[in-house]
Amino acid sequence: MTLQQLDALRDQLKNEMSGSSPNLQKVGQLLTQAKISLIELGAFVPVAGKTDPHVMTTARDILEVGAYYSVRIKDTASFERYIAQLNTYYHDLASVLTPSAQMYPLIGVNLLRLLSQNRLSDFHTALEIIDSDQLQTNPFIKQAVDLEQFLMEGSYNKVWSTRSTVQGEEFMFFYDILIGTIRHEIASCSEKAYEHLPLNDASTLLFLKNTEELLNFASERGWKVNPAEQKVYFGSEDNDVVEIPQEQIITRTLGYARELERIVIMFSDLECDYINPIDLCNKLNQFVLPEMGAHAFLFFMFLVNGSWISLVFNLPLAAYNVNKVMKGRHMYDATEIFRTLSQHKKECFIKLGFYLICFFYFLYRMIVALIAADS
Repeated sequence: MTLQQLDALRDQLKNEMSGSSPNLQKVGQLLTQAKISLIELGAFVPVAGKTDPHVMTTARDILEVGAYYSVRIKDTASFERYIAQLNTYYHDLASVLTPSAQMYPLIGVNLLRLLSQNRLSDFHTALEIIDSDQLQTNPFIKQAVDLEQFLMEGSYNKVWSTRSTVQGEEFMFFYDILIGTIRHEIASCSEKAYEHLPLNDASTLLFLKNTEELLNFASERGWKVNPAEQKVYFGSEDNDVVEIPQEQIITRTLGYARELERIVIMFSDLECDYINPIDLCNKLNQFVLPEMGAHAFLFFMFLVNGSWISLVFNLPLAAYNVNKVMKGRHMYDATEIFRTLSQHKKECFIKLGFYLICFFYFLYRMIVALIAADS
């Protein structure tokens, strides 16, 4: 394809997209042809000083149409790819190309996209490469900057009130996504702050226009709506809490106690010369690291779940195990076993008592939880 044909294809794309009701299917086909032509002309990846500036300008215009087309078909990933390509023309090749009239509108749309996806670090990175004069004077950039400021302040009502000032279908697409993100954030906070709310208050709080929208949103969030009371119930379940498997903990604690009992018996066998030190240490060392690892896992579960009593109760044993591992004294040594036998037996009896206390404590907690659940 010649350069003149590529220019004609670009003009056709622009005319099609600028219409009141563009044929998006046709635009997609034209974009495919245009990108193939750009590859043939070596302009798909432009290089300053090598690629003809006129070709680069045409390529930029085609990519801009592609960016708008991606928003119209609601393809956010495609829009992001087009913007990544256009950044080369807008910034790296700014010295050899005339400014594009669509540069700041598209940058503004992209900033709004980043806000709607809650990618604040990328948002600020994108702001850093924009001319500082444009941040407060260009309406497309200022709109995104103001919205980000409102979000940081928590002034969601200001974000909602700017809806009437949003211009263009492309901006409105990402603005609606942003409002949806805010709405779910408010919903998550409401679930933790209230047990229920009147329907009208919930609609106002969530920026919903009518009861039907609220019912759809409540169904999406799993809320219960009581039409008779005109209230929406959020439910008291906290899905973020990690449940501790109490039955598993009790079973594991009993297992520890049984293993410790076997160890004590094996120590007695060693004293009576029923087993030699090497065999004894080989058998006992199989249980050392699994026992410490299992206890560390339980300790971590208590920490995550916020079970502070159980956490504090298990803290000395966890610290003792860590200290032994760090000093390299956690494994049984056949050459030292006779000298340290009494110490090992004492340690086993203490651990046996500790795990038995844990067993009765967890059993008590499980019974209390079952009674509370039934009531």
